[in-house]
Formats: sequence, C-alpha cells, structure tokens
Amino acid sequence: MMVNSIDLFTQALLEKDNFLIVAHEHPDPDSIGSMLAMYHLLQVHGKKCWMMCADPIPAYNWPNIDQILPLTEIPFENAVILDCEAERTGKVYELISHAKHTFNIDHHRGNNGNCDYNLIDPEQAATCMIIYRLYQALDTELSYESAQPLYGGLVGDTGGFRHSNTSVEVLSAAAEFVKYGANPSQTSREIFESKSLEFIKFLGYALGKIQTSYSNRLVWLGISLSDFEKFNLTPEDADQLIQYVRMIRGSEITILFREVAPNEIRIGFRSHKIDIHQLAVKFNGGGHLLAAGAKLEGSLEQVMDRVIKAAEDLLEGEFDGRNNQCN
Repeated sequence: MMVNSIDLFTQALLEKDNFLIVAHEHPDPDSIGSMLAMYHLLQVHGKKCWMMCADPIPAYNWPNIDQILPLTEIPFENAVILDCEAERTGKVYELISHAKHTFNIDHHRGNNGNCDYNLIDPEQAATCMIIYRLYQALDTELSYESAQPLYGGLVGDTGGFRHSNTSVEVLSAAAEFVKYGANPSQTSREIFESKSLEFIKFLGYALGKIQTSYSNRLVWLGISLSDFEKFNLTPEDADQLIQYVRMIRGSEITILFREVAPNEIRIGFRSHKIDIHQLAVKFNGGGHLLAAGAKLEGSLEQVMDRVIKAAEDLLEGEFDGRNNQCN
C-alpha cells in the first residue's frame, strides 16, 4: 500500500491536467460532495476536469451537481477516484482503467492504495474531510461552491452529526462550511427528509419484516426485489433503510439485506460499538469499524442464513470478550 504525503499528492496533482473525477457506484452524499468539491478545487487551479457517474444522482440542490455526466467518452488523461477504490466505481471502471495517472482519495479501511497517488486516511469521518485538507494545503479559500458539497458530505457520513465519528474537528469544519454559505436545514431535508409517499408506505411494510435474536442484540431485515416492486421502488431508494432498523433498543449488530438484482444481495452492516468491519471482510466487503458493507451472490434466504450465522458467531465471541469493541 502506497499512501502519499499531502504535499507530494498536491504537487503531483498540480503538475497534471485533464482530469476525470469519479466516485463509487450508487453515490451517497459523501461521494457526491467529494466530487463537487474536487471539481471546484481543480477548476480554481486552472485545470480542465469532468465529473462522471453511471448511476442516478440524488436531486440535491448543490452547486455544479448538474455537471455530473452519465457514462460517456471524454478526452481525459488522468483520473481522480474518490471515496472508494477504483474497482468500486462500477460501470466507469473500464473508462478510468485507461488513465495515464490515477489519484485516489478515500477514508475507508481496506483500501490498498493501488493508484499512482493515494491519499487515504481511515481516521477521517468522511472523504470530504480529506478534500477540505487539500483546500487548506493549497491555500485555497472556500466559497459556496465548495462549502455546500463539503458540508453535505459530512452530514451524510456522520448521520447528521449523530454517529461516533462526529469529532471536534468535524464540527469545526462544519461550522467553517456554514460560514461560507452551506445551508444546514436545506441539507438535512435533502438527505434525510425528502422521501416519496411510496417510500413511506414501503417503510411501514418493510419494518414489519424485522427479525431479531440474542434479546435484540442482533437485528436484521431482508428485502426482496418483489418487495420493492410492490411499491414501485428500486433497491437504491432504500439506501437509508438501515438507520431505522438500528434504532431498536439494545441492538449491537444491525444488518440490512437488499436483493438488488436476481441472486445479487447487497448487505449493510452497522454497530454502535462492535468492530463490524471484520464481518464485512469475511464476505469480501469493507468499510469502517462501525459501518460496512458487502455484496454476495445467491438467493436472499441463502445469503441471510450465511451472514446471520457469522454474525451470531461474532456475538458469541463478544460473550467471551474476543472481538474488538470501539469505545
């Protein structure tokens, strides 16, 4: 794994031009905010750049979000990969594999730093925090065009400043972003409170399918494609469903299973104190200590059985004090 100093990273960045900026498939607020802030930073420094995502972009009212292109051919030379490893960029991966040089900025554990230049810091709450460090390193003043997406990324990855990654540094940065025009109330509504009537009806149906064991210490929910179709929704519409599941008092491991395609199951893991990353890694996934994910092939029932058994084993290890806790 090669992780560069921020000085070496910025020097290499400024020496090159014609950048394609991408992030992970199924974009979330941090990946979108990182793309927009990076786009603005490169433009301020006179660079030609484009943003691209092959998946639908949420309708956030953030500066330059309409500049994010669908999958298309463009005359880029270098690629900036944000909030993930290159392999997690989905349908744009083939395109960026032809880049002359690759730059990777990420805060996820398990990122092996396989790009030409890597700025990876798992201790940061969001990739947007690392982008903010780039602004500081390059002595680039914030503006509304950068502050709003940076703030949005922080809100998304801290759960609205409720998760354990909400540090003094995060709150200080958020205050700085608001100073330069970020809108807290609008951002919160867009990320957490802008749901369709169909989703609200679906939410009531879905929560009725919750299952638990170990006196509610282990909580899980499985949603099939047919469940989504009943409400004319897609699996992507339910990205935040896990936040409702983890509200159950006493829950220590929370798991959401979504059938995103026939025999393709996307899994979300959450915990308040147990290192859930190790469970995701067991199934070739990754993420953070308390929030991680994976994707498995098989029927919903088969995948749920495999993963729940592993989660139960993890809890059994917890009884013996053998798994890691995060204080």
